[in-house]
Amino acid sequence: MASDKITYAPFHLHEDEKYRWLNLIDRDMLSKEHIFEEFREAGWCGNGYDWSAIAQVIVAEQMPDLEQDLEFDPEAGMFSVSGPRAALERLGRAMAAAYHDEATLRDLLSRAEID
Repeated sequence: MASDKITYAPFHLHEDEKYRWLNLIDRDMLSKEHIFEEFREAGWCGNGYDWSAIAQVIVAEQMPDLEQDLEFDPEAGMFSVSGPRAALERLGRAMAAAYHDEATLRDLLSRAEID
C-alpha cells in the first residue's frame, strides 16, 4: 500500500490495489478544535462528519465536476473519502489549504450543513 502523508498534511492519501482514499484522523482534528468551538452552538464538534461537511462545501463550490467521483465515508474519529487518485489529489490540496488557513475554515463552516 502506498501512502502520502506529506503532500496534503495533515491529510493522508492512501492507495492500494483496489482503493484510494484521503483521510484525516482524530489526533489531527484536535488542533482545530478551537475553531469548531466557535460554532458549537450550531452543532459543530470537529469530528470526521464535520470535516466531511467541509469537504462537501469545497467540492460543491470549487470542483463540482468531482461530485460523482467521490464517496464520503466519515466516522466520528476520522474523515475519509474515496475516489480516483486525481480527484483525491485535488480535494487533498483544497482540504489542506483550508486546514492551514483558519479564516477559510471558518468561512467554510459558516456555509456547511451538519450531517
